[in-house]
Amino acid sequence: MQRTIRIVDFDWPRGPVSIEQLMSMPIAQWEHIRTEITKRRQETPSEPLGRCRLCGGSVFIKTQSTLAGLSPYFAHFADAPDDCPWHHGPNLRPDDARASQYQGQQESALHRWLCNQVAELVGADPRARDICVDTYRRPTIEGRGRWPDVYFEIEGLARFAIEIQLSKPFAPEVVARQLFYDREGISLVWLFRSLSDPMPQGFRDVLTLQRGNAFTIGDDVLRASRAKGQLLFDCHLEAPRGGFLKPKRISLDDLTLEAGRSVFLTDRRTEALRDYCKAGRIKWANAFRTAPGTTSKNPFSEPIYHSAWDSARMYVPALSAWKQRYWQTNGGSGGGFFCELIAVLFSIAHSGTGGSDRLYLTRFQGSEALLQMLNAKLAGRFIMPYATLIETFLTASARAELLSRESLATAVRQAKLALPQIGADDPTWLAAVRIFPEILDGVRRQEMIDVKALPFWAGGTAA
Repeated sequence: MQRTIRIVDFDWPRGPVSIEQLMSMPIAQWEHIRTEITKRRQETPSEPLGRCRLCGGSVFIKTQSTLAGLSPYFAHFADAPDDCPWHHGPNLRPDDARASQYQGQQESALHRWLCNQVAELVGADPRARDICVDTYRRPTIEGRGRWPDVYFEIEGLARFAIEIQLSKPFAPEVVARQLFYDREGISLVWLFRSLSDPMPQGFRDVLTLQRGNAFTIGDDVLRASRAKGQLLFDCHLEAPRGGFLKPKRISLDDLTLEAGRSVFLTDRRTEALRDYCKAGRIKWANAFRTAPGTTSKNPFSEPIYHSAWDSARMYVPALSAWKQRYWQTNGGSGGGFFCELIAVLFSIAHSGTGGSDRLYLTRFQGSEALLQMLNAKLAGRFIMPYATLIETFLTASARAELLSRESLATAVRQAKLALPQIGADDPTWLAAVRIFPEILDGVRRQEMIDVKALPFWAGGTAA
């Protein structure tokens, strides 16, 4: 049985990730981490993104084929200590792997023919300039240059490098090319001849960089391109439940060209990430938006909050047992208290959207309303055990500056001293993570930071 690293410590906010967590992640999530590890390895190898918990050696994510598909696991890079109890043995070096795959032939006749076909089709566009095939490009700053399969410029659009990939690429090679072209301000397009099922991990690495877009250029596409007099290719967009949607035939003009990323038609991965985040709190947003005012003695007893509570319990079933324990310990409604806690977090989040403070559970008003509410709530014995959660939430939010206010800093400190704090494994904390993953889910938060999609209220720059 293959040995594997049990826990890897990543830079904050990802934090520690166990092998069980890794294997339970959606494929797009661990593929993003795999790509980011490789990027860091290419750019600053002395500062690895993830380190083995036991030996501190640098770690990457490998895959193995199973009956259920590709399965990820952690592995040491070659420069990690080989006496680590979790070490799995030597890895095949990329150069050796390439030599084995290509068997001494760096380019097939089909590959060369496709490169020439693409160059010819690009040349039919009157805007095309400086078209060249397999020609070395020097870096404008320093370092190693590249030999793009096809390079050209489209006047008024962009400079492009086309990489036609027929054999399985390797992650370091894929990422190295991406980083080079990003630095040079060149839009990189990966073209496959066709998509196999299952797709090799090397192809999926390209899919990750292109944010869930795969581009193919089959014989029918070549015929259509010749008929239209311009380069066309098929775009395969990831489907929500796996596989791909019906391909769309597109041209270079249809692509989204953004600095720091591969090109794509539609960013399927960021779209799916945002959808996941919104799904966890949609019932809560509806409840806070449509419920009656908070002037009643038990505002969270309204039926609309029952639906929100049920959605949280669906994601975290352990909330049911927690609710029963809460009743036995405190003699009150656990559901009502949980709604109050989430109302506190919603107040922080919505008060960080750039407008005035917006509260969901008190009568405080004015520019200091959020601060006054937090001070008042943290003085109560039911909220006191959640001071660490509230502090963690605030720290990562757009309202982090409130923690520098003496009154709130004192309220948090006194609450922590007064009562034991709930931990990240408590059902209520886990439910808060699902409702606000942009702030409390370190893995997803970092992915949103990486793709510049973290919303402003969560401490990001995206609208």
